Amino acid sequence: MIVINAEFYIIPEQKQQFLNDISELIQSSRKEEGCVSYQLYQAVTDENNFVMVEKWENPQAFELHNKMSYLQNFVKKIPNYSRNAPQITVSLVKE
Repeated sequence: MIVINAEFYIIPEQKQQFLNDISELIQSSRKEEGCVSYQLYQAVTDENNFVMVEKWENPQAFELHNKMSYLQNFVKKIPNYSRNAPQITVSLVKE
């Protein structure tokens, strides 16, 4: 299994637009073959920090996800929302 943690640091005035756009990404991503889980969490210490936790069955599913147009479109918008670059961690979890 592949687990991705993507931390987002959002400009307060752009938070609603970020949430609208990422909601569309979440809905589409959850329908992909190989998607085990795709969840967004908000930090309790800073309401403008979020973490996306993705779980994929295998590297192939994750690679296919990265090619999806809705993900590519979302990635292009990240600079509009962010105070800092997202921090992304990719982990291979052996079952």
